Amino acid sequence: MKLKLIIINFLTLIRVIGVILLVPVYHYCGGFMTGVLALICYLTDSLDGILARKWSASTFFGALFDGTADKLFTIMNFIVLYLITPFALIPIFFEISIVITQILKFKNNLNLQSNIIGKFKVWVLAICVVLTFIISDINSISFISSSLKNIFNSLNMKNVYLILLTPAIIIEFLTLISYILDVVAPKKIKRKNAQRKEIEIPKMDGKTTWERFKLIGLNPEFYQKHCNDKNLKKLTTAIIKGDKK
Repeated sequence: MKLKLIIINFLTLIRVIGVILLVPVYHYCGGFMTGVLALICYLTDSLDGILARKWSASTFFGALFDGTADKLFTIMNFIVLYLITPFALIPIFFEISIVITQILKFKNNLNLQSNIIGKFKVWVLAICVVLTFIISDINSISFISSSLKNIFNSLNMKNVYLILLTPAIIIEFLTLISYILDVVAPKKIKRKNAQRKEIEIPKMDGKTTWERFKLIGLNPEFYQKHCNDKNLKKLTTAIIKGDKK
């Protein structure tokens, strides 16, 4: 199981590395190679989720790490795309708003798992981001015919970028609205959450912070048992303070 957790979290780590590499790759290698980098990183997002489910190796740390890596990678992609088109600023605003809404959901003890729109969003963003990077650098791609390049060169690229990013803007907006509704109009959500039981933190007398972290944050069985429980905020306190009051 330890090896499986390492593989899954390494795949997530690739997206964090991607965040660091996006700007230098774009600066030195251009839009096409940046698009390739983005595609590889987006594929790791799907692969780590598939492996975590197949191996029953999901953990609270993995879920937090994966979500944080996704948000950082998405925002950094659009920051780099802002160098190409100002329309990329819109998804940045929505993505930051989604992060704030998720924080509010956490404080209100609501379930933080992505809904169907949030899960679909990843693929829409991947397609929009990768295509925008590639098309911005189309003249440097040797395997594309000159006639196709001429077609793109004759277009108003400002409009092309708007068309490419419109699906990303729409899915970001829909995701944000769905999360806001969870917070401000949570009648159905409240009924669902009312059925969830309070999370039970195991006794950890005498355990070190690392031992508590392994028991709570890196334990797939603990995650499977408690991922839908109430008051997950207690996890952080339990890891840091243990049984201390």
